[in-house]
Amino acid sequence: MKAMSFVALSRPFRAFAVCYKLSRRYLTTCITGIGNPEPKYSNTRHNAGLVLLDLLKNHLAGRERTYKPCSNAAAKYLPISSGLILIRADGNFINLSGKTVLPLWRKLPQDKTVHIVAHDELSLPLGKVQLRKPGTSLRGHNGLKSIYDQLGNGNFYRLAVGIGRPTERDPAIVSEYVLTKFTPAELDVLASESLNKALERLKGYI
Repeated sequence: MKAMSFVALSRPFRAFAVCYKLSRRYLTTCITGIGNPEPKYSNTRHNAGLVLLDLLKNHLAGRERTYKPCSNAAAKYLPISSGLILIRADGNFINLSGKTVLPLWRKLPQDKTVHIVAHDELSLPLGKVQLRKPGTSLRGHNGLKSIYDQLGNGNFYRLAVGIGRPTERDPAIVSEYVLTKFTPAELDVLASESLNKALERLKGYI
């Protein structure tokens, strides 16, 4: 893959491009967490992918390391190692995730980078995590649908973070449920059970 000139890159992604240049020979895995804009929607169930991404960051790199902003882009990023980068898509609505992350993905080596998207999953109970292969069902998740539409295919893994489902199946009730905040006890479950499950599922990728 031919390296891009920094001059040719649009201004929003120049900072991200520095990481691209340094890691393009070695990068193998990109984990992207998707959610609604923060801080307004911080720690809501729909932002479980961002919660888990932060837990992975803290486990792998420590709390003291912080994400770097992509200027004028609705995301942040952090290189964990030469082979792993995290992208935190936290500045736009989850239904528009594709428009946020695809311009960043395209700055990474497209021939060998494995993309993994961390997202909330209603069909899994809290504490459960699944790593689902490219091409599997999007399960009606609008954030994943947006990425699929922008990418043109489903060639990315889905790291599904269980948030449970309300007993009522009414769409209005479900929509309200995913926008409610986790309780402190539920955040503890994510920090213990969900993180441990994610680390197990991600063996060989991180």
